[in-house]
Amino acid sequence: MIQEIIPLTRPRTLAAALGPTILGAAFSYYAFGAAQGTGLAIFHTILIFLAVVTAQIVANLWNEYKDFKSGLDAGQKVGNAGSITRGAITPELIVTMIKVLMVVPIIIGLYLSATITWYYIPAGFLCILISFLYSGGPKPISRTPFGEISSGIAMGFAIVLITGYTWTRDLSLALLIPAIPSTLLVGSIMLTNNIRDIRNDESHGRRTLPIVLGRERALSLMSVTYLFNFIWILAWIIVGHMTWFSLFAFLAAPLAFKTVHTLSTKTDEFLLDKAMGTTAGAAMIYQIMWSIGLIIGK
Repeated sequence: MIQEIIPLTRPRTLAAALGPTILGAAFSYYAFGAAQGTGLAIFHTILIFLAVVTAQIVANLWNEYKDFKSGLDAGQKVGNAGSITRGAITPELIVTMIKVLMVVPIIIGLYLSATITWYYIPAGFLCILISFLYSGGPKPISRTPFGEISSGIAMGFAIVLITGYTWTRDLSLALLIPAIPSTLLVGSIMLTNNIRDIRNDESHGRRTLPIVLGRERALSLMSVTYLFNFIWILAWIIVGHMTWFSLFAFLAAPLAFKTVHTLSTKTDEFLLDKAMGTTAGAAMIYQIMWSIGLIIGK
């Protein structure tokens, strides 16, 4: 049973939850310190991560469930766990898991709201709403060209700001420095997913960003996004607002451009699926190594 459930959570996408949380905390520690003490800020950061990763698992389960119900998974070789289509896991069990797991982010969210700011409630609700509408509702966002930007905002931008506020008790414009790359990195994970699935999505009438732009333009967009993220850090270092240790983030470059190379040169769906691992790895390494650099350079 466990072996069937784990793939349903789409473990590779959980990097989208870890990276922005750590980066938001590390940047706030580097630039501002902890308004209420470092120990308390770290504790709250851990709670935010638990809430975010649980919410991400719920979103992934919901996505699998909706893809199954809509018939998108029928005949698809990669991109879904296959546990529902094979009958190993029933749709009813998935719905039950979603309901149970949703309790975790709700409880943590209420605690953080009561101890930090009640503005976390509308912020969390908006993120959950985007996650729901990504795969559900009358016109799921995942079937439109706006999947990348919506997931980037909910799982990148918002998480950095929520974590940053935990440390600083203030929403400084400086938090845009880590928030913008996090948004683009989460978006790149979704873009990789949509480039990989372009043929299956087209056959089911989806209008994802790679379908609207075309495969080559989508790949160019991904390359530009990665380049921007590395230039972004370098620019802030040059103007003196970032420690040179931030260059640790450049260790993500090989995986980033391996993703582009794989998507550009491979056509087999199983080989294209490897790009999901490298793009998630690039996002993880970029944010964690940048975070380490910021902590060392404090």
